[in-house]
Amino acid sequence: MIDHPTHYNLPGKKECIEQMLEDYGDRITDIFCLTNAYKYLYRAGEKEGNFKEADLKKAKWYFDFVNDRLEVFVRYKNAVKLYEHVKKGLHDNGLIK
Repeated sequence: MIDHPTHYNLPGKKECIEQMLEDYGDRITDIFCLTNAYKYLYRAGEKEGNFKEADLKKAKWYFDFVNDRLEVFVRYKNAVKLYEHVKKGLHDNGLIK
């Protein structure tokens, strides 16, 4: 399960990503998501026990999280290069148009 896995939804707690937003704000959370997307694209299928498809789906989930909030993200010009790199990687793997 890529979207809202149980190990990120602990009883009595918010989902991790929502807690990050609350504790650290948009900028840190968006950068975290993009760097995670980059990581999953970079190592897609290379980590023992991981399938390329699963890593690519994880990369897309993190990208979509930022992309859905793009109006917030575009304020951080120093992260645009990372955003474009991840977007190209997802496009090249057929996950976005």
